[in-house]
Formats: sequence, C-alpha cells, structure tokens
Amino acid sequence: MPVRGMSNTLVTYNSQSLTAYANQADVQTTLNQIEVTNLASTAKEFISEPSEWTIRIAGMFDIASDTILGPDVVTPGTKRNAVISFIEGGQTLSYTWTANAEIGNYQITSTPTGMIGWSAELKLSGSPARAVV
Repeated sequence: MPVRGMSNTLVTYNSQSLTAYANQADVQTTLNQIEVTNLASTAKEFISEPSEWTIRIAGMFDIASDTILGPDVVTPGTKRNAVISFIEGGQTLSYTWTANAEIGNYQITSTPTGMIGWSAELKLSGSPARAVV
C-alpha cells in the first residue's frame, strides 16, 4: 500500500530537525565501478568503489532552517550527524551518519512572483547505519 511522504519523512542535521522546513527530502546512493576487463576475461569485470551517499532536501525559506544550516555552510569541512527516516505503518526505516555529514550545494532562491525557497545536499562520508524499528 502506498505511503505518502507527509508526516512520514523525517530529516535531522546536527541533531536538529529540518522536517518542518522541508517539502522534499530524499536519500540517494551512487555506486562507482571501474571496469577491469582484460583479454583473458570471459565477461565484463568490475571493481566496485565505496558508494557515494547524499541526502537532498528543499523547502520554503525560513530563518530557523538557515540558522541550522547556515553556520556550517560558511565553514566548509564541518562534519555533523545526519539522519533520514521513512515511516510506514508501525515501522521506521532510518539511515544514520555519525559525524560524517557535510553541507553542499546550499541555495536560497527567489523569484518576483514566487516564494523564497532553499535547497541543500548533505554530502555523506561512508556507509550509514541502517535500522528498522
């Protein structure tokens, strides 16, 4: 049965919730592979590098959300905790990075006829701790 995102997706950065300021949140992983096929190979061969993880978040601009993210945006290299959770029925799936989240691609956008918005990518080092409770 489909589950809507509203009230079922939670995002925290540096132990502070961004959920009330976000209208979009997702986690993505990219697996980089190097092809190592040689003339003796009977099929393509690959070596996998560690996965790259990113949490993308966006929403309507609010000083409170900028207060959470802004100080680390101007200090590149600051690594914090990050968690993204998805709730389905009575269970919660969480991906957690401890002291391995850094803010990248932070944007505040504005148009004359629209709202002020913001977006950011949390660049994540290493694999997350994954838990279903």
